[in-house]
Amino acid sequence: MTLTLAIPAHNDAEPLARLLARAAALASVARVVVVDDGSDAPLEADALRAASGLGDRLSLLRHDRPRGPGAARNAALDRVETDYLLYLDADDLPTRELDPLMADLAGRAFDFCLFQHHDTRLEQELRWGQPTYDQNFWTAAGVALGALSPVPPAAAAYLAQTANYPWNKIYCTAFLREHGIACTEILVHEDVELHWRSFLNARTILASDRVGVIHFVAHQGDRLTNRDGPERLEVFAPLARIAAEIDSHEGSVLALPFARFALGLLGWIEGNLRGEFHAELATRSAAFAASLPEHVKAALKDSAPDLATRYRL
Repeated sequence: MTLTLAIPAHNDAEPLARLLARAAALASVARVVVVDDGSDAPLEADALRAASGLGDRLSLLRHDRPRGPGAARNAALDRVETDYLLYLDADDLPTRELDPLMADLAGRAFDFCLFQHHDTRLEQELRWGQPTYDQNFWTAAGVALGALSPVPPAAAAYLAQTANYPWNKIYCTAFLREHGIACTEILVHEDVELHWRSFLNARTILASDRVGVIHFVAHQGDRLTNRDGPERLEVFAPLARIAAEIDSHEGSVLALPFARFALGLLGWIEGNLRGEFHAELATRSAAFAASLPEHVKAALKDSAPDLATRYRL
């Protein structure tokens, strides 16, 4: 099996160097595509190849101005020539479990494989692995233990509600291209469409309990995850597209899980948005909730009465 790592980078030279050095040590990594998304100090391909030990396995693209991680990932996807793809953020770190995971997948047909991760926020609690919120969905899906498990539709309805990260899935490149699945080219929440359209269109999903990536979380600073401005409001466009696609798949088991996720995300945005944008968020959130199918609204009243009450469903 041949795997490409696709990595957007913006002023991330130090963590990127750590990631690339680890990638060079992984036998399963055939190629690495780095997209320099308008860094202040442009990355240099020769320097990255020499310092990491990746040599000709590394390709570097550059955007002249920052366009966001979604655009960078999409540019990387266009350059992928291997059968399989893993998106990573520049400050993530693949673990040594990635090689055994790829060995587990050898000979298996799948559209994507969701794997577990370690969140550095747990280290203050001396814990290793996923946040309890995500782990509970894995448990409910029945795939929390067992190296590699097929994911039936009922289990997928749970797993789709895990954090919508781009870097916890090994994708079949042909699957993404066949369905035109990509990131939204916005600054934040760019991975929501990638995540949900993957679950909606996949015919075969696998889940692995191997911890394949360490996700580093910075609570402060100028990273996109800490943005609190109007860019947060751009999430409504991808949410509307996903809702419409789910509605076109009559009887999809993802209809209620997506509604729960979307309304929960809008509540999270409110808590991470500057006050001057709250009125617009409230108006647009109410309109999105009102647009949900009637059977989904009724189901929310039973399964998530707090959300139903909050959005007056």
